[in-house]
Amino acid sequence: MSDTYILNLFADLRKQILSVIARLSKSQMEHIPKGFTNNLHWQLGHVLTITDNLIFEFSGVGSRISQHYRTYFATDTSPSCWLGQPPGIEMILKDLESQMVEICDKYDGLLAQPVADENNFLQASVIGELFHVLIAHESMHLGMIIAMDKVLQNE
Repeated sequence: MSDTYILNLFADLRKQILSVIARLSKSQMEHIPKGFTNNLHWQLGHVLTITDNLIFEFSGVGSRISQHYRTYFATDTSPSCWLGQPPGIEMILKDLESQMVEICDKYDGLLAQPVADENNFLQASVIGELFHVLIAHESMHLGMIIAMDKVLQNE
């Protein structure tokens, strides 16, 4: 697969996430739907945070977001445990968009390059392998976001 194909697939998934979110109110994004442990605010922040870690940090470029995001949106976090004010939805949406643009601009032609740390927990050796995990992660969270949207529409 070409770099362009992989980057377009990533961008398409990210645009789908943003499209689902665009039709929801802030109160819907803050509400934890029945049967879920997180809200849409968390889903968005989590996607942003994990993408930053997978792509920017593992490739050796370095994080593009504040460490503050990890406090609220890392794996195994939940809004029910938040102390203080997390980054706001509007800022996260802006960051998701700019992150997508930067990734698509920066990584075209670089997916065959080695990762910065070959001892990473994914055991990825080249940047393109990071994108396989990224696309799986974005797809899973797109599905969760769609499911949460359906539940919210019926609550």
